[in-house]
Amino acid sequence: MPSNVGRRLNDPPAQSAGATGGRRLLRVGLVSIVLGVSACSNLTHPASHRLSPSSQLTLAQARQAFRTFLPGFAQLPLNFSPTAARRLTMGAELQAQLFLKGQSGPPITGLTNEAFYVPRMTGYPRWFLAAGQQGGASAAGHLFVMVQSARSAPWRAAMALYDIGSAAGMLHQLAATVTTDARGYAIMVPLADPSLDVTPSSMPGTYARYLNGTASRAVARLFQAGPTTTGFIAFDRQVSRNAGRYGWLDTDHHSTAPAPVYALRLNTGGAIVIFAIDDAVRWRARTSAALLPSRSHPAAANYVPPAFVSSRLGISSVKAGTVITATAIDRVLAFVQPKGVGFIYPLINNGAATGVQATSPR
Repeated sequence: MPSNVGRRLNDPPAQSAGATGGRRLLRVGLVSIVLGVSACSNLTHPASHRLSPSSQLTLAQARQAFRTFLPGFAQLPLNFSPTAARRLTMGAELQAQLFLKGQSGPPITGLTNEAFYVPRMTGYPRWFLAAGQQGGASAAGHLFVMVQSARSAPWRAAMALYDIGSAAGMLHQLAATVTTDARGYAIMVPLADPSLDVTPSSMPGTYARYLNGTASRAVARLFQAGPTTTGFIAFDRQVSRNAGRYGWLDTDHHSTAPAPVYALRLNTGGAIVIFAIDDAVRWRARTSAALLPSRSHPAAANYVPPAFVSSRLGISSVKAGTVITATAIDRVLAFVQPKGVGFIYPLINNGAATGVQATSPR
């Protein structure tokens, strides 16, 4: 499965963002505690404070704000501190950065082909999207949801999405489909827009149920086949079936994350919707002989708790009944088409681990 789908659980977080091959995905993501942008606990844009017309963010101001932000963000993996992470990120992205120490995605040394999608906003918090291409050995498309919570507040990243090797064509898709008005401003979509297959505010819960296999047949049919939909579900079921061969009972559960949803109009009449969902993978040891990651058992890598999980927990053996849990946040970019016109397709799903835990019977 493409590396933009999610983080591989059995690789160290610092190395996994660009990894390829047969190693297990963190099943389209993982994170424990997820805070909503600006402490918002519902799936809407945060309550806004009115702006005067002259306070509308211009494209030039968005460009300058992002160029002020980016050097510090790019340095987080090299000079990580919780203070710096809090200054530069917020909400779901902050939780990932704190757990992964600045390495919630592939490294950035500089972006080219930058593009800015600035909606007309009537209050704070206000936001825009900034996109750009990273070249070289860590080639990837990058997309940031930049949020300013108050007039004097800094611009911070609420979500940082990426497209490894630009395999999904994220930047091209945005440039070709996001609608702008005569002055170049993107058009914000109401989160309760009933003209779409699924309203933007309902996308986190709908996608989580789809991945869990609990969505109705009518809803499941709205999702276009691909690596973040049918491909993920097939892989997830394969892992759950085969984990028992190595002594584990494996479960994976997705749920709505308490984070805001962002939506812009597409030229099809649909919307690009950016949101987050929570993910929790649990392994219960059936016996004390349950296998842990080992170079001598490479075939087991997809079906046992990943090496970085056991390393973080300091576990070298387990008892029957031991439960290991890894949690994550999945940052998702989905194309949602109008009813009767097309499908829902999650183009990008970037998982970032945010917590690990183990409990053992006495």
